[in-house]
Amino acid sequence: MSLFGQTARYLLLAALLTAIVGSAGFYALIHWKIRHEVDELLTNQVRQVEWRLGQRGLRSIDTIDDNLLVTRVRQSLVPVFTDTLVPNALKPGKLVAMRQLLTTVSAGGQRYRVRVWQPYYEFTELTIDLSVWVILFFLVLMALAVGIGLGLAGRLWQPFYGIIAELDRFRLDQPGQPAFPPARVREFALLSRSLTDLTGKLKQQFLLQKQFTENASHELQTPLAIASAELDFIRQSPQLTESDYTHLQRATDALNRLSQLNRSLLLLTQVENDQFSATEVLNLRDLVGQYLGDFEPFFTHKNLTCRVEVQPAVYLRMNRQLAGVLLTNLLKNVARHAPANGRVTILLTQSVLTIRNTGEPLPFAESQLFGRFIKNPTRPDSIGLGLALVRQICDRYQLPLAYQYDRETGEHVFQIQLASPT
Repeated sequence: MSLFGQTARYLLLAALLTAIVGSAGFYALIHWKIRHEVDELLTNQVRQVEWRLGQRGLRSIDTIDDNLLVTRVRQSLVPVFTDTLVPNALKPGKLVAMRQLLTTVSAGGQRYRVRVWQPYYEFTELTIDLSVWVILFFLVLMALAVGIGLGLAGRLWQPFYGIIAELDRFRLDQPGQPAFPPARVREFALLSRSLTDLTGKLKQQFLLQKQFTENASHELQTPLAIASAELDFIRQSPQLTESDYTHLQRATDALNRLSQLNRSLLLLTQVENDQFSATEVLNLRDLVGQYLGDFEPFFTHKNLTCRVEVQPAVYLRMNRQLAGVLLTNLLKNVARHAPANGRVTILLTQSVLTIRNTGEPLPFAESQLFGRFIKNPTRPDSIGLGLALVRQICDRYQLPLAYQYDRETGEHVFQIQLASPT
């Protein structure tokens, strides 16, 4: 969930909690206030009765009100307010809520018990009606406040999303610097300046590293080529002994491995630096067929039984050169490590590429298979970078790569999950 969405979620929860607590509290406050007013009304009525008793006596009380009962008593009472239910004279069988006050007053040397009551249902209906309308108005105000708050928050966060969008478009291998949108918020403006400085330094470092790797590769390949040519020239001399030929062949093989190592390391560095940015939708069926044709002589030489099942119209978006490197290293691994008279199976579907070949179990842990310079001790001619390149390319395009050894069939199984081209 985004930061804006999380903020909106907490804000809505806080508003809902505030609305619930506020509505309940407001209803209780109105109810208490109206009850207090009713109690004041009853108290004033008792005072009026007390005054009439002092002026005219008990005989004048019966005509004052129908919600009054006065009797002579000897003992005084503490004033008590209570709620009670009495039968409704207009609606038989119905009860009416009443608020009553029971107290004693003294007038003309006599003590009287006074009981006054007031219908309470009208005030209860007023409380409910008033509370409903006020609470609805309160909820509308809360919703309006939340909406305005979310709108303002979304507007405030627009520069941030603009910065993220600009970072997504920025590429180290493309000319120009990212143009972050201007922001009035000081923190976002500071973030834009910091990211501008950072991307500038990263691009400068990337260009320097790219230039270094290209120069290093060129400078290494040139003397290697010269040394290899000189060795070939010396090998043509008729004065060489068989021992000399053996030593020259070893030196030539070492130079070839060094040249291959140089190219592989350069390619690894270029993949890590994302220097193969150009992509296109590739037909993997055609590519697999093309590179299988290149390796067919090697499979034939080792008498390998090759089974190929390729579905038509399997497409993947990636760099064409890296796709070739990926397939070449996987097939070279098969051609190099599959035993004579072994089996090779290549399956291509819309979702997965599977390459299987017979062979002995790995002499090292499976977790080390895709590491750099990891190779079978029985194959010293290998430089141990082929599968590392495969892993790097798969990681570059987020293609899940898996390996397992099937002990039942004695086969090494490589699987690459394919993503749909977009």
